[in-house]
Amino acid sequence: MAKLDFLAIKNKRVDLDITQKQLSLSTKINLNTIKAIETGRSSTDEDNIKQICTFLDLDFNKIYNPNFKDTKIISVINNKGGCGKTSVCSSLGFVLSEMGYKMLLIDSDSQRNLTSSYAIEKGLPHFGDAVTNENNLEDYIINTKYPNIDFVPADVSMGTLDMLLFTKLQRENVVKQIVSPVKSKGIYDFILIDTNPNLSLLNFNIINASNYCIIPVQPAGFDVDGIVTVINFINGVKKFNEELDILGIVINRYDGRNKIISEAALSELKNAYGYLLFDNIIKVDVKIQNAQWENKPVFEYTNSRIVKEFRALAKEVIKRCQL
Repeated sequence: MAKLDFLAIKNKRVDLDITQKQLSLSTKINLNTIKAIETGRSSTDEDNIKQICTFLDLDFNKIYNPNFKDTKIISVINNKGGCGKTSVCSSLGFVLSEMGYKMLLIDSDSQRNLTSSYAIEKGLPHFGDAVTNENNLEDYIINTKYPNIDFVPADVSMGTLDMLLFTKLQRENVVKQIVSPVKSKGIYDFILIDTNPNLSLLNFNIINASNYCIIPVQPAGFDVDGIVTVINFINGVKKFNEELDILGIVINRYDGRNKIISEAALSELKNAYGYLLFDNIIKVDVKIQNAQWENKPVFEYTNSRIVKEFRALAKEVIKRCQL
């Protein structure tokens, strides 16, 4: 997907007091094509853009990006601890990067579990600094040793972020403002955000900056009961963010050894939220905990069943994002 800054062309032409017809005659590009370019209806081909840039003395590389990505921001959220938000975020991020998608993972939880799972050291500039200072998030991105994966780490000091947000003007839009410059550059296919287990102002901010939400749920009584609260919270944010949608609910940490509870909870989830449930289920696997203990993504630790399950889930995510 290419991106053209068509307004830069139009504004420069107007500044130079050149008409569209004059530009067409000088570059030998059809007048209708010039009109379509300047209204954003057509990005034409690179040769035409280069001709226009040469004539108007514009930097081609600044106004035309042939590799622009339509970045999708996905928040992984649930106010119930222990449902596996971090393992879902970490594993989806890794498998999507394996599939060739350029990923940015953001850890917004002061427990910094996602940061630890990628063995990122403490003391680096972090997401909390960006929010507190309302700085462009681009300045906080670090490279990882994993191809196609960049990262914004968390810090334990971020536990006070909610209180800090209450002191800010436009407090609901702070995260959207700091993430927007990164999204607008079209560098990443996906930005995945691991959230803390609260329906807080910080998470309101994060969802308000997102295109989609994924809700991990463990098939157990208390987890099932809380889903409606999470969905209502997301729907409340939709009033501020018309692009927002629930991508799906993923059954995580399904324990086949406890069939009575697991099957009953699964049946209840299907009856209530069948239209939102992902088809693929992530089962309990001790290798997740082992990988986290060694500060590794599970994909680097093992190639067992859990890896295949996340690969299947990633394909569903791509399909639902219509990529």
